[in-house]
Amino acid sequence: MFVKNIVLLHGWGALVEKLKPLGKSLEKLGWKVLIPKLPGFDAPAPQIAWELVNYSDYIFEQVRKKWGKKKYYIFGHSFGGRIAIKLAKENSPNLAGVVLCATGGLSRGNPFKRVIFFVLAKIGKIFLFFMPFAKAWKKFLYKIACEHDYEKSQGIMRNVFKKIISENLKPLIQSIEVPVLTLWGENDVVTPFTDALFIKKTISKSKLVSFQNDGHKLPYEKPRELAKEIDKWAIKENRVSSSSGPSRKKKT
Repeated sequence: MFVKNIVLLHGWGALVEKLKPLGKSLEKLGWKVLIPKLPGFDAPAPQIAWELVNYSDYIFEQVRKKWGKKKYYIFGHSFGGRIAIKLAKENSPNLAGVVLCATGGLSRGNPFKRVIFFVLAKIGKIFLFFMPFAKAWKKFLYKIACEHDYEKSQGIMRNVFKKIISENLKPLIQSIEVPVLTLWGENDVVTPFTDALFIKKTISKSKLVSFQNDGHKLPYEKPRELAKEIDKWAIKENRVSSSSGPSRKKKT
């Protein structure tokens, strides 16, 4: 039976509204779509600093309430991709496949930039007694470190953010057993395209679709194109599954 249930997970700092165009595009192709309200974004922030596994468990529960034991796909953009990888690692028995789009958690960043950021942060402590300068210094650090999401976060979500970005997901990629579709903009400066190539190389049952002139906002700027790619890929995977059975191996 053709699986056409899909969960859409947005990036850090975004809201459900950002993925509605993609959801509507998928619905026009016959999909049933779930866009969960994530704690700390559309839903109230957790009382303690959640880790990635907490978000994974939360999504699993939302899916169970929505579709029970029915099969489903999961789409994750940026932060949402981190959740999708974590969920796939837990080997959810009802997970049919994963769609990763500009996913975070794979690159560890530029080592030189991290060292510079650490040194500057240490120097900045000297000026903490001068509040106006301290605030300006922090904004400068966030800017050069490209940590705008941390800068925009408030309260408990700052601690959540630090826990989320500290987890390296590269070791989990090779343990994903379900088919994976990777959608990536080649001009992405937030999550480098080399991460997409790493996924393609590491996961045997994977397909990569790149977008030459697009960057990190790919799912928000080209929802119809992404919906068509997801639908086309899922149809093919369902046919392979039906003809080959559970022990299939798909060539890449």
